[in-house]
Parts: sequence; structure tokens; C-alpha cells
Amino acid sequence: MSRHAVLGAGGVGLALAAALARGGEDVTLLLRPASLARYPGTVTVHHGLRAGFAVDVPAAATLTRPADVLWVCVKHPDLTGALTSVAADVGVVVPLLNGTAHLPPLRERFGDRVVAGTIRIEATRTAVGEVRQESLFTEVELAGAPGVVTAALAAAGIGCTDGGSEIDVLWRKLALLAPLALATTCAAGALDAVRADEDLTRLMLACAEEACAAGRAEGARLDRGRVLRALTRAPGRTRTSLQRDVAQGRAGELDAIAGPIRAAGARHGIPTPATDELAHRARTDAGTPLPAGTRE
Repeated sequence: MSRHAVLGAGGVGLALAAALARGGEDVTLLLRPASLARYPGTVTVHHGLRAGFAVDVPAAATLTRPADVLWVCVKHPDLTGALTSVAADVGVVVPLLNGTAHLPPLRERFGDRVVAGTIRIEATRTAVGEVRQESLFTEVELAGAPGVVTAALAAAGIGCTDGGSEIDVLWRKLALLAPLALATTCAAGALDAVRADEDLTRLMLACAEEACAAGRAEGARLDRGRVLRALTRAPGRTRTSLQRDVAQGRAGELDAIAGPIRAAGARHGIPTPATDELAHRARTDAGTPLPAGTRE
């Protein structure tokens, strides 16, 4: 049994903490003080496709004892503030954030203990300590797979693969997530709503093309055909956390998701008009101004 700290108690953090604890790991959930005051001491997982479960998971506002693995599950805008709650030594640090911009600040703090990773899961926090999971399986992809991490994930029933280099791992997810998240946000609904709109479907697929081109220019090994097939075959009920955030008037991870594609395109002379258009529409829907010094 190894010690794990899960930083962030949204859908991903709760689902991961519950699975690890159920698998017999020693897990501490790191919560904001306001959430900690309302936390029942148990994480309840409601599942849309199989039986749910509840498991006791201790929680704290600050990590004060060493952990073998720190799972970083906050959203990028919250990263800097959230890291102040880590006051003890940690071994491996596995960030499961979207995009690529989170690695530099994490490396500055934790050095080579950071192992880039992504997670494939559809999970939504419904209350403090409660999460609804719609995906049948949870899959983690890592740029290298330390034994302490793979053993814990196996015990938790979570698939884990070594995805090669960190740029491959991060861009492999981003190339699929960005068009899906941006398009569902603009459609204000699930993927079915995107497919019912010919213009949005065109923009989504064009965004995927741009993401693949930008990622390859950055050095990632991306299979364009695989990304496009995944978008066309994904279940129509598929939703994204960005769409839910924007529906509540928050920009969420909009910059973290669209930003790397646009920045890489600018660096390598690759036009990104579809990504630009989707990001502009999504930002308008969220009612959020552009960051200082940027233009649409």
C-alpha cells in the first residue's frame, strides 16, 4: 500500500480518489477550507452505466505528511493557488490537467518528479464528496510509468499505459479534446447538438486538423486519421467539462485547451482559423474578456 494525495475535488479528483481508496491505497483528498467544512468524509460515486459505491476517504486542507504520489487534478486557472496546500514532501507528481501550460510551474516546484499524464473519464461533481461517472472505463496515459503509480492504478481497476514522450501524451489528448470541448461549448450541449449543426461540425473537424498539424510541428506523433475517426464515432451523449463550465458563466480551461494550438500555430506558421473561431464563440458564450495583451 502506498500513500496518495489527490489535489482537487472536482469530478476527476473525486473519481480517482474513490477508486484508489477502494483499491486499498492510503488516500488523502486535499480540499479548499470551505469544501472541507462540508465534506462528509466519504466519496460517493454514482455511475450511469454500472453500480455505484461509497468509500471513506480522509480529507485535509493542507498536506502535512509525506505522500508517495501527488495527483494534481485541479483546473489550470486554479493550479498556483492549489499548490500552496502541499506542505509535505511528495515522491511522484502526476498532473492530469488539460493542455500543456501546467508543466513549467510544476517542474519549477517539483523538478523531475513530475510525470506528464492524461486521463480519459467522463465524471462530474454533483456535490461536495459526490461524483457522477458516465464513462464505463477510466484510462490513464503517462509519459513513463513509475511502479508505485502503475501498481496503485491496477489495484484501483484503472487502465494505465505508457504513452511515450510527454509531448506525445499531452498532444494526443489535446488534439481530440480541443475540437470536442470547443464545439460542444459552442453548441451548449452534447456532441449530438454539434452534429446537428453543419457549420459547427465543419469547424470541429477543421480544428482537429489544425491541432494535429500544430502538434506535429511541436514534435508530437499524432495520427490525424485516428483523431478524426474518434470524433465521428464518439457517442452523441458525450459532453465536456469546458461546456459545463461555460454554461455556468465560467471560462474554465478555455485558454488551456485552445491556447496551445493557437500558440504552436503562430510559432510554426500554421493558420488556425477554426480554432480561433470556436474559441471566440466559446469566450463570448462565457461572457469572459480576453486576457490582457491578446486579440481574437
